[in-house]
Amino acid sequence: MARSPWVRVAGTLAGVGLLVHTVDIPKAAASLGHADPRWIAAALALTAVAVVASVLEWGVLLRTATVPAHGSLFGWRRLSSSYLQSLFFTQVLPAGVGGDAMRTVEIGRHVGHGRVLASLAGSRMAGLLGMAVWGLAAAVLLRDWLGNGVVVGIGALAATLVLVWTGALSADRVLPHKLIARVWERLGRAVHSFSDAFASYRRHPHAVAQCLVVGAVGWGVNLFALSLAAKAIGVDLSWAVLAVCIPLTLLVALAPISINGLGVREGVLVWLLAHAGISTTHAGAISLLIDLQMIPFAVVGAVLWMRRRGSQPAVVLPAPVPVRV
Repeated sequence: MARSPWVRVAGTLAGVGLLVHTVDIPKAAASLGHADPRWIAAALALTAVAVVASVLEWGVLLRTATVPAHGSLFGWRRLSSSYLQSLFFTQVLPAGVGGDAMRTVEIGRHVGHGRVLASLAGSRMAGLLGMAVWGLAAAVLLRDWLGNGVVVGIGALAATLVLVWTGALSADRVLPHKLIARVWERLGRAVHSFSDAFASYRRHPHAVAQCLVVGAVGWGVNLFALSLAAKAIGVDLSWAVLAVCIPLTLLVALAPISINGLGVREGVLVWLLAHAGISTTHAGAISLLIDLQMIPFAVVGAVLWMRRRGSQPAVVLPAPVPVRV
């Protein structure tokens, strides 16, 4: 029953209905219409920096696992184009992994899907660790509001992510890929490729360090971009509040009760911001700004994807050979 798509549809409709009931949507839209364009431009500029950081965070791992064999194939220009196109697929497809699937299919045909999946997993883990570090710093600053239990919980999450990184870097020594290959040869090759990519990261610790640092910096820049976007509608929203609230909404979005967390994610964010002292109207406007944050870059990705499809040579079928009777 939980796997039924109708459960996700019902959850999304319920979340949107609750959001409409809680937030004065016309007033929230009006506040967006009167947003200060200067703050919006500054927020977009910082978001662009965060996007560049995401490209570097993913690209440094992919290039570490594939250079020099495929170094000429994956320059930063191509990786940036692929990442922007993945943002387009993330917005279009009703699943949070649409962009990752697009990059796996496009690049995996050249270097193997296991290596691409390893680079995506590594970049995701770096991003999560960056979120946890910023969230821990924010929880310490807001411990009078959140309580010591939240601080301990976020600290435990950060420690768990460090252990996950340690295990992933040693996966080639732990995973029984040969045994798996005896049961299912194709899966065994994929697991071996995946673990071998993380082994290459272990042999290049500077690449892992760059990925982790860039991931943390990128998430911090993203938080300040959202804080500037809130200023555009007249809300003085601290980065610390966002550092705690947004990861919680992303966690809720993983629950299989809605389509990509739509409706539920926004409702939880409005509830959290309301408890932080922000009016529900402004909280609804901020949730819409967060949803719209990546749209300009997804549009660029859509243009790049259409250009790439248009530049592909057409398949010319051979002319039919006449048959004499």
